[in-house]
Amino acid sequence: MPRTSEREIDLPRIIVNDVRKDFTLRHTHSIKETFVAAVRRRPLASRFSALDGVSFEIGQGEAVALLGFNGSGKSTTLKMISGVLRPDSGEVLTRGRVAGLIEVGAGFHPDLSGRENIYLNAAILGMSRKETEERFDDIVAFSEIEQFIDTEVKHYSSGMFLRLAFAVAIHTEVDILLIDEILSVGDEPFQRKCLARIRELHAKGKTLVVVSHDLNMVSRLCERGIVLKNGQVVFDGPSLEAVRALRDLSQSPFVDIPRDHASFDEILELSDAGVLPVYPDASGRGEFRSDAPVTRGTLALALQMFTSGRGPVPTAQPTDSAQDSNELAAAKWLRVATYAGTTDDAAAITEASIAAPATRAETASVLYALAGRPQAPSTSLFTDVDDSDGDAAAIRWMSASGIARGWETSDGLPEYRPRVPLTREALVVMLTRFRSIIDASD
Repeated sequence: MPRTSEREIDLPRIIVNDVRKDFTLRHTHSIKETFVAAVRRRPLASRFSALDGVSFEIGQGEAVALLGFNGSGKSTTLKMISGVLRPDSGEVLTRGRVAGLIEVGAGFHPDLSGRENIYLNAAILGMSRKETEERFDDIVAFSEIEQFIDTEVKHYSSGMFLRLAFAVAIHTEVDILLIDEILSVGDEPFQRKCLARIRELHAKGKTLVVVSHDLNMVSRLCERGIVLKNGQVVFDGPSLEAVRALRDLSQSPFVDIPRDHASFDEILELSDAGVLPVYPDASGRGEFRSDAPVTRGTLALALQMFTSGRGPVPTAQPTDSAQDSNELAAAKWLRVATYAGTTDDAAAITEASIAAPATRAETASVLYALAGRPQAPSTSLFTDVDDSDGDAAAIRWMSASGIARGWETSDGLPEYRPRVPLTREALVVMLTRFRSIIDASD
């Protein structure tokens, strides 16, 4: 087997050099519309500049996120790298085998079965028939659609398309893996499985280029971010800084939360995920309402989102019911995950029970349980919490870990006020600090 020289390792895997790409936007769709537009001397088409002088290099083993708002040129750039599109000027160079997950079902023939499409899609990605046969069972097992493998794929749902397409791509001997937003199609367990596989490929030195609007996910998955705006690179650097740069390009959606607020990014993240809704005001802008109480259902949904696939947090699956709202399903998950309850315990949770405000004591209890109930200090920083309180150990751990924030009394002593309803801003602060703790233990 030929050895890879040090010089070859130092060479970039991807070079995008001064790439420009325009598209023609046609304004007429019939002969009649074309005739009328010509008579009235209206333009029949216009040019849209998707990429305007984009340049960057990606080295071997890098995981890079392409970030930007809709229409910024992210997907066009990814299609340039994959070879689906060609630049009008400039050049795009790649070194090694490229596999792209750019569109769900791309490369699949609707009239062929899943089995036949595995061989077809694998061939498109550069795999030989022998390689495909050797990996066939692993591909089918990863996709989890064994029951439908001989069914024509035109009968597949978008989620089944995704499972099969991803399974084929990640079992290819690739050097560069391109992923464009399609992970949002799969359900949560499959998303976690895909992310784990992507991290495994990255650990093996594969080069990853990811396009996603899930800023929280890409900031954890990728160490570098490239931000595009109007077809131009406006930032290239560490992924966390890239996320901040992207958010700086947008106007704050909250009239009551300034951009320099200490928890602005976290508030925006929870609001974008639909966990903490934005309240519309009279002007049409939105209010965050920091002091509004958080319900038990909202707390459960936020915890499920923030802890997904992290650290020691259990991944318990409660009873599955299509009738459950997102908050009710999250509350059942939280019951099983934090108290080792049975599915019967979870099933007893109702919409009415999760509509009540969550207290600060309840919040401390579930965070403590999700963290694995670590050893708590013997004393508390809060004067209104003692061992007679059932949540005392959790609150002591919260205060020692820096998660909890209390109030000062008139004589300057701190109080936790465990029976006070949890506010939206307090939840954001606690989740932010809690996430850093479980990420560090991962």
